[in-house]
Amino acid sequence: MAELVLKNLRLWGQAEPVDIAVDNGRITAIGAVGDGAGEDFAGRAVFPGFVESHCHLDKTLSLGANGLENRSGTLMEAIEIWRGSKPTRSREDFKTRARAGILQAISRGTTALRSHLDMDVEKGLEVLGAMLELREEFRGKIDLQFVALGMPGNPEGDALIAEALEMGIDIVGGCPHITPDPIACMKSALDLAEKYGRPVDLHMDEHEDPSHLDLEGLAEMVSARGLGGRVASDHNCSLMLQPLDRQHRVIDKVARAGIHMISLPAVNLFLQGKGHPPMRGLMPIKALREAGVNVALGSDNVRDPFQPMGNYDLLWQANVAVHAASFAMPDEQRAALEMITSAPAKILGLRGYGLEVGAQADLVVVDAGMSEEALSLIPPRLRVYKAGKLVYREEVSRAWI
Repeated sequence: MAELVLKNLRLWGQAEPVDIAVDNGRITAIGAVGDGAGEDFAGRAVFPGFVESHCHLDKTLSLGANGLENRSGTLMEAIEIWRGSKPTRSREDFKTRARAGILQAISRGTTALRSHLDMDVEKGLEVLGAMLELREEFRGKIDLQFVALGMPGNPEGDALIAEALEMGIDIVGGCPHITPDPIACMKSALDLAEKYGRPVDLHMDEHEDPSHLDLEGLAEMVSARGLGGRVASDHNCSLMLQPLDRQHRVIDKVARAGIHMISLPAVNLFLQGKGHPPMRGLMPIKALREAGVNVALGSDNVRDPFQPMGNYDLLWQANVAVHAASFAMPDEQRAALEMITSAPAKILGLRGYGLEVGAQADLVVVDAGMSEEALSLIPPRLRVYKAGKLVYREEVSRAWI
């Protein structure tokens, strides 16, 4: 007899409900509904655990404290406000806010999460130490990966990222377009990644200047080094502003380089588009997917100077992307769901991920009958399982009066 049986669940694209049996943290059987013990979900939809590919736990839930409101709503004011606030914050403040963000993510069905952490001389390594403690605290409930969001391209920045890698941070990061020398920044990030055998995850082209596009250079570097599948490029807002011939040329290079692309719709819709006419602040998701590029969605910032709203609900992020990118046809809705599940799972390198026999039993049961309905309604997450262990439970009671 299986350790855990979940009865009467609908898989993606299937009309008939099935049972899912779990042993030793893995799915051992998926089949027709039958008699026997196990919780009955009355035909509700089940997903593999949602995967957060890009957020900022060090900044999260800081809005309103110490005058952090971003009055211009721009990226550069947000950076300035945060840099001014960070030195005054305690280690416990960082842990408390990040813990609250992680708990919210779990309650929304996220079973794996990647967070960027600012690497600066004054607080970077202290914050990293606190986040590594949280990783241990939440072990068995959610997988946590951390990116060293530093300033590679100069000796001090390279040394700080190297120290973070020695401490246990997982991924080399950076933000080339706000550095004096974006090419040097990208080159140093790739150098560090190769030296330490780690992936790379860079904030790229998060602006509205069509004359400034670093992504093409990154794709050429990644191809030359044979680092396909090990590099992620996030934001990429100015790619949307390129003439179509250049946009297609760059997308082709990205596809051949094997770069993952991460779109952050809620935050970039807020931070971009302050001019006239306003632009949408998104990368060209459809064109990238048509070229065979792996595209994921992420939450980015949540209730901080970079985004006054937001949350850690990836179904909500997918819903925002569907509307903002006109991504609403049935196959596109399925693609939106893939961008919060299988696509980011590839970026995080999750092994044994999915809804199939032999996969790790990271599962989310939602209060909806079909997967597309879940995307529309953004319903409660009734159960969240991590490797077959129940980590979150929500009961829903409704009454028409």
